[in-house]
Amino acid sequence: MDSNRNQIEEIRSRLDVVDIVGKYVQLKQAGKNFSGLCPFHSEKTPSFIVSPELQRYKCFGCGASGDIFNFVQNIEHIDFPETLEKLAKEAGVELVKPKDNTRYSRLEEINKRAAIFFYKSLHNPKNIKALEYVKGRGITDESIKTFGIGFSSDSNGLLDYIQKETKYSKEELLRSGIFVEKEGKIRSKFFLRIMFPIRSSSGKVIAFTGRVLPGNDFGPKYMNSPETEIYHKKDNLYGQYESRQEIRKLDLAIVCEGTTDVISAHQIGVKNIVAPLGTALTKEQLEKLSKLSKNILFLFDNDSAGQQALERGFLLSQELGLSTYAANTSPYKDIDELISKQPELFFKIIKKRIDTFTYMFTEYIKDKNLSNLQDYQKTVSWVERMLKNEVVSTNRNFYVEKARQIGKIQMPNKRALQQPNRAILPFSENSKRKISREAVYIRQLLFFNEIKLPKYHDIKYFKDYSDIYKILLYISKKDTTTRADLLEHFEGTTLKQIIEDAIFSFSEKETDLKELDDLYNNIVKDYFSKKEKEYNVKIAVAEAKGEQKESEKLLSEYQNLTKEKQKYEQNSKL
Repeated sequence: MDSNRNQIEEIRSRLDVVDIVGKYVQLKQAGKNFSGLCPFHSEKTPSFIVSPELQRYKCFGCGASGDIFNFVQNIEHIDFPETLEKLAKEAGVELVKPKDNTRYSRLEEINKRAAIFFYKSLHNPKNIKALEYVKGRGITDESIKTFGIGFSSDSNGLLDYIQKETKYSKEELLRSGIFVEKEGKIRSKFFLRIMFPIRSSSGKVIAFTGRVLPGNDFGPKYMNSPETEIYHKKDNLYGQYESRQEIRKLDLAIVCEGTTDVISAHQIGVKNIVAPLGTALTKEQLEKLSKLSKNILFLFDNDSAGQQALERGFLLSQELGLSTYAANTSPYKDIDELISKQPELFFKIIKKRIDTFTYMFTEYIKDKNLSNLQDYQKTVSWVERMLKNEVVSTNRNFYVEKARQIGKIQMPNKRALQQPNRAILPFSENSKRKISREAVYIRQLLFFNEIKLPKYHDIKYFKDYSDIYKILLYISKKDTTTRADLLEHFEGTTLKQIIEDAIFSFSEKETDLKELDDLYNNIVKDYFSKKEKEYNVKIAVAEAKGEQKESEKLLSEYQNLTKEKQKYEQNSKL
């Protein structure tokens, strides 16, 4: 692990973010930074900033940010290992690949050799019926090869094939998930089944799904490998390796129900699709997808079980801040049947997808009479339950508005539907938002290479802006400091993001002390104006309630504030 981290740092030290980004984006110098049109969303006015000092980029339009590794990974639609290799080559760094865990690698090798054996068995003339069945399902030779589809025959040749080149112990064979022990003998777990290899995100075969042939009534229709050291159902999806690049490219992951659905979709060019593995969709699976795209389209079977899976998927997605969409395969039971009979409809369904909440809400109220109090209350409760975990406030507000528009539902102002408390950053990703004077002040102060708070600048006037106040408090305790020192001191806090955003905003001409003084004077002026208004309200309330002592106390404080203001005005000549 340390060796890998050292290599990453060496690559980072040899390459400059401006040079790397500049190969894809036309950058222009803007003060201490560089700016250009964001490559990750459409825009006419540049909001994409590259900071040589931070060796990072940030778009104040869409929020995309990161370092050279994030940038290349996202712009090239490749995974991290590929990114590492590409940048290592550019930096002239020879990567030292870490040694595989021998225990795990041997299990992966057993599964890999099993996949080869099953693939060869499907093409064995003795198993022609199995191959005819696969092709009869509309699966092409190309798909058989791409997905490594095979057949587990009734012979015991699998064990001999696996042991041919490398000898594996009985314990290893059983731990692989492919074999079982019966009457003291090691036998294949899968018998007369069409075999679908399950690959990890890096392409290694880690498990199998086996489907019985028609007429075989022994065992379940589908049988999956058991949980092993290298395979955990909750963490993996069928097609995750084959679909990864297309998901990144299109910024959309389609989640369906079955393995054959994934294969059928790939055959008509829809390759950004995956499926859970014989289990309900899990949070871990969605987390894995979220690394490829934050946009998920749920396309489950058109039955009650499919709709239950949709509801579960929506609730899990909210916790991860994902944007989800939904559609169904009506009038067909699943994607496989839809594509075999009306493939053009599949593209229309994807294109006309709607957000998951609107889809579920319209389905939920189909049999409801919303003028009936009981049905209305049930619907309100359903909406509250659906949105209780939503962490993205804009999504939540959108869904509540949809409920109002479609069902005339007026949601109560409950905490479950309110935005969670969060630190408000002065430099918002929404560049249209007005920036406070206090935020501009910290930006101007940090522009100086040697950061020093003027002695006559009193930080008490910043107390209403707690985050900025904390940064200024730290600066005030030091004779001078630097941006690097501030970033290191506030590492792991939201304050670091404020400092980074300030540095990203260095696109104007260099500031001077007079400009900083003028800004400070306006902040103080705002402070007194705000406090005066607050005292006027408090005094009026106290007098209205007949609270004489409180009124006198507030009036005294107000007079002190007035004196303080007058003294400041005399000193600063405001």
